[in-house]
Amino acid sequence: MSRGVRSRLPWLLALVVLSVAVVLVVPRLTTRSTGAAIHPQPVPSRVLPPLLHPPQGLHWRMPPASPHLAVATADHGATSWLWMDPQYLRFRFLPGYSRPEGGPRTRADHNPATWVPAMVAAFNGGYKLSDHVGGYYYLGHTVSPLRRGYASMVFYRDGTMRVGVWGWNVHMTPDVVAVRQNMKPLVWRGVSQTRPTDTQSTWGFNMVHGWWIANRSALGMRADGSLVFVYGHHLTPSQMAQRLIRAGVRTAIALDMNGWWPTGFLYSHYRSHIVGAKINGFIQRSPSVYLDTYSSDFVAVLGTGA
Repeated sequence: MSRGVRSRLPWLLALVVLSVAVVLVVPRLTTRSTGAAIHPQPVPSRVLPPLLHPPQGLHWRMPPASPHLAVATADHGATSWLWMDPQYLRFRFLPGYSRPEGGPRTRADHNPATWVPAMVAAFNGGYKLSDHVGGYYYLGHTVSPLRRGYASMVFYRDGTMRVGVWGWNVHMTPDVVAVRQNMKPLVWRGVSQTRPTDTQSTWGFNMVHGWWIANRSALGMRADGSLVFVYGHHLTPSQMAQRLIRAGVRTAIALDMNGWWPTGFLYSHYRSHIVGAKINGFIQRSPSVYLDTYSSDFVAVLGTGA
């Protein structure tokens, strides 16, 4: 080997090593870079709860108001059920300016713009407190003492609502904003609580004729957490309880009764206006009553936009 070749050997070896390094390293760098562009990491998204379904045995229709509501009518049009999926809806208790008597009302309670734009359904509340049907709590004020063993609608800070029996399966917590009681439970653990020994005033006195039969309303909760409001034209308390059980209700509270007080409405939004509809043709009041403040308390069902 000549001296010239020996003097260039280190440079040749260095060039070979550099070439091998380029071949091995550069494709890896290129693959990592392109791989990140082709396969981006997924953006975390909110996990929505699975949809609940209306109970079987009734012919349900989905109204345009919300995909999380369903309405069924039976008994030759005398009874209507309003089923609600609470996972996708929120519930707001709105006290009336006359009843429940003596309770507080906030500025928002006087302003329909705080509930009407999101309202997809609404239904009536309970009796007058002077009828001695239970207690009432609202926004930190115990207007009438809550009674253990009484059926209760319980509203929470996050917009959820439960139907339960006070002191049994619902209790006071820091998240409770309203509790509306109305007599003993009409249905408990899926069983009617009406008895042959009931008097005409046990479940509310019919002030029109004093008969058992009246227009009635009630709200129940099923085992899956879904809620069912029932309107019945000319029903006895026992018949109302059976209508609730027919929809799979486990716990139910009887709400207001007599000709014009029971109400149940759906609301559809079309751009700048809202259209209300009765869930039953026998309902005597107009859906417009809940588009403003009202004399008696009611529950506004709000869509969440989910």
